[in-house]
Amino acid sequence: MDVKKRKKREEGQAIFELLVFMPILIFLYTLIFNVGNSINVSINQQKVTRRYYYFLTKGNSYIPSQFELDTYTSGVMRVGASMIGYADKLEGGTSPVAPCFRFNSLFSDSDQEDCEEPNSGERQTSYVRVYTAYGICGAFYTRAGQRWIIPNAGGEGQPDPNNQNNVCAISDGE
Repeated sequence: MDVKKRKKREEGQAIFELLVFMPILIFLYTLIFNVGNSINVSINQQKVTRRYYYFLTKGNSYIPSQFELDTYTSGVMRVGASMIGYADKLEGGTSPVAPCFRFNSLFSDSDQEDCEEPNSGERQTSYVRVYTAYGICGAFYTRAGQRWIIPNAGGEGQPDPNNQNNVCAISDGE
């Protein structure tokens, strides 16, 4: 008899639990979906950037190229890396802007917010930008006046393998 009384008191408990936990489950689903989407886009951007980099350097064993070296300002004195980045567009013709993705949430009221102009005065935004860059180490160049030279041991243009300055970096010479 005791079992029948307990069963009557528990009627509707499953519906109550469903009503309480369904918003939490929907929130978690949207969060996982948005994070997964951003990771997928990042992986695809990395693939595209890497393939485009190797397309640009196809058949060129002198990396970084002379064109790339000429783009560095006068403050850069040593270069040993070549790289490119993925950009959705260029702001002002020179500054790359990464693609933007919105994180939908049950608790945010950001319908007025735009990716380009986040809500003013707020520290949080519903958007995330996915940045991607790819590069490899190449020959180590040093600026000599207006030219770039490869520090060498024998004067034959070959890098010195014992030179500890041959690092994969871009520096100002200090």
